[in-house]
Order: sequence, then C-alpha cells, then structure tokens
Amino acid sequence: MKKLILTLLLLLSSNLMAAQGSIYKKIINEPYDDYFPKLKKAIEANHMNIVSEIDLMSRFKEAGYQKKFGADFNKNKLEKVTSLVICNGYVANQISNIDIEMMAFCPVRISVIQRGGKTIVLFIKASGIATNKKAASLLKSLDDVIVHTIDLSVDKYMEKSFAPSSFQGKHED
Repeated sequence: MKKLILTLLLLLSSNLMAAQGSIYKKIINEPYDDYFPKLKKAIEANHMNIVSEIDLMSRFKEAGYQKKFGADFNKNKLEKVTSLVICNGYVANQISNIDIEMMAFCPVRISVIQRGGKTIVLFIKASGIATNKKAASLLKSLDDVIVHTIDLSVDKYMEKSFAPSSFQGKHED
C-alpha cells in the first residue's frame, strides 16, 4: 500500500513539476568544449562538488545502442550529452536537518548537451515542491545557486553561507 501511495505521489509531483515549468533551460552560443570547463569552475566557485560526471553519449555507443536502435538512435543529432551530479555539503546538511524527504533534491543533476555547435544546459528546479516553509526557502536558494552556476556567476547566497560566521546557529529545531 505504501509503495502504491509513493508511486502515485511521484507521478503527481512529476506532473506538477512539469506544469510549474520547473525545467530550467539555457542555450549557450558556444561549443560544449568551450563552455563545459567554465561550468566546472563555476561549480567549484559556488562551493559545490561534482559527485559524478557521466558521458551518456559515449556510454550509449559503448553499449551498442547505435546498432540496437538503428535509425531510431539519436534522431535529435546530439553530439555530446553529459550528466553532472553535483552536491553542496552545507545545503544537503541543512535540507536533511529540516525535511529528510527533500533530500530527493540533493544531489542535483545537470544535463549538458551539445547540438549544432551550441550547448544546452538543463536542470529540474526544486522550487515549489516543498510544503515545509524552511525547506521551500532553502530549495529556492539552491535553485538560484544552480542558475547562477549555469550562468557562470558566483552566487551571493553561497558566499554568505560559507563565511566563517555562518555556521553558528543556522538550523533551528
């Protein structure tokens, strides 16, 4: 019964997320190979860590999907597809202290795609999903950090959060 309820909640939440326009998309007018190293530096500048970096297109080719799917393989002519799993220990800790169910949004996944010489960056925002006000506020801040990171800028929230005085009494029970 719990599995059925959880499945229904997941389906409803994914429909809700799609309805709220929670997929952030940015098209960068430069090749992947130029943008991607800058993105990785911005991730580090915003006090986040790359937990995993998966070259999906290479993995698909290694798995033999070109042959297996034939004409149906890569119809969109994607040149590169990388999935980055990133995490910020401070935010993950705060989220886990407030509402463990919201840990479903930590770590964050960013898709980086090259098509037609341009780079497309996608990620699913967590804003608007949390019912707990503290978690919702923190997840909104996390969304802002990710958007600033994709825009290759340093986020003021992370700079303030990582100031030495910020670790004193941040979480209220």
